[in-house]
Amino acid sequence: MNSNRRVNSIARRIQRSWQWKRLRQLVFIDLLALLACLAAWLYAGETAVTGAFAGWDIPRSMVLDEAALSGAAGAREALYALRYSFTWQGEVHELALAGFWRLVGLFGGPVLGVEGVLWVLGFFASARGARRLLKPLDRIAETAQRLTDENNLRRAAEREQARRGLDEEKFHSLEHAIEQIDIGDRLSTGDKDLQGLEDAINDLLGRMHAAYRQQAQFVSDASHELRTPIAVIQGYVKMLDRWGKDDETVLEESIAAIKTETEHMKTLVEQLLFLARGDSGRQQMNPEAMDLAALMGEVLEEYRMIDQAHEWRQGRLEPAMVNADPALIKQAARVLVDNAARYTPEGGSIRLSAGREGECAWFEVQDGGIGISAEDVPRIFDRFFRADPARARQNGGTGLGLSIARWIVERHGGHFEVVSRPELGTRIRVVLPLLSDRAQPERTADAAR
Repeated sequence: MNSNRRVNSIARRIQRSWQWKRLRQLVFIDLLALLACLAAWLYAGETAVTGAFAGWDIPRSMVLDEAALSGAAGAREALYALRYSFTWQGEVHELALAGFWRLVGLFGGPVLGVEGVLWVLGFFASARGARRLLKPLDRIAETAQRLTDENNLRRAAEREQARRGLDEEKFHSLEHAIEQIDIGDRLSTGDKDLQGLEDAINDLLGRMHAAYRQQAQFVSDASHELRTPIAVIQGYVKMLDRWGKDDETVLEESIAAIKTETEHMKTLVEQLLFLARGDSGRQQMNPEAMDLAALMGEVLEEYRMIDQAHEWRQGRLEPAMVNADPALIKQAARVLVDNAARYTPEGGSIRLSAGREGECAWFEVQDGGIGISAEDVPRIFDRFFRADPARARQNGGTGLGLSIARWIVERHGGHFEVVSRPELGTRIRVVLPLLSDRAQPERTADAAR
């Protein structure tokens, strides 16, 4: 298609060049014919007076008829006002050229019209002739274009085949390297082109390995935690079977221990189920506008009633609105309060506070208990971690409470701030995004409805 357009364009340029040359030739021939006719007309007029050609030595000239030219300013009027003057035998004779121009107008128009028609016909004929003459060039151009396209397609196919072969080789190398990977190893083929893919796979493998280790540790810890109360229950059941039928003291002691361990197992199983639902994304959240100060006030009153062995103090309770699930946030607060009560000696004080600071809302629990060592603080939110395993078991802790609290706080976009010193106490603050003042009235009204 492109070659045909190029050939047609060349044909048109050749045609235009030839036609303009032909037009210039026609104009030149017409001028020569006009001059020849004018000379013949003047010769006929002169011989009519002299009887024969008078020779070249008599005076001749072209003059303008001033009277005929008066009032006219165009070229046509000037031509009609021309007169041919010559002197013969002492007399001046003049011939008016107006008659000649009338003859030219009478016969020249048809002649020029015929020439114009012939020129137009010649124009179209020359166009067809140029295209016909250029047909071999057209075929050559088409053939060259077809060969070029075929060569380009062949080269593209060769490049694609080479690329596919190279890609297949690289992916075979990558597949082989993946097949040879053991748990904990990193993928490496040594190919720079596959470096980005290797990094992504290694990152995925690292996260999978970490999740596998975490799951294995979780299963091991859960099994250990469940094994202990089961072993205790089995021991008391055997003791009941052997002596409890006749000894009321053994009976009462065994029943009390079994009840305690079953409650511990129930709590542990519930916490395990909560974390399992959270890890699988099945734990539902129903966020709404809530005030952390009001929540901590409720928790404070509850623990004053159920735990009179500690001194419960009210700290700063400044209104702090957040968008959160009230039940889950209260569960996290109770975890912190339970831990504070568990590790604070009887008679010790525990203070609950809440407020806002900048764009954040917070609530905190501060105790005067045994505290946590600096090396243990980063690990207190790990599942089944206990800074003092013996005392934790004695106090009934499962090691999952703070893990549950961390899951709840992180799902609400918050974080913990922990300050603790051994034998001085611990302060744990939960920081959450503050609900904007613009959204508070609307959300509060919705919650009231």
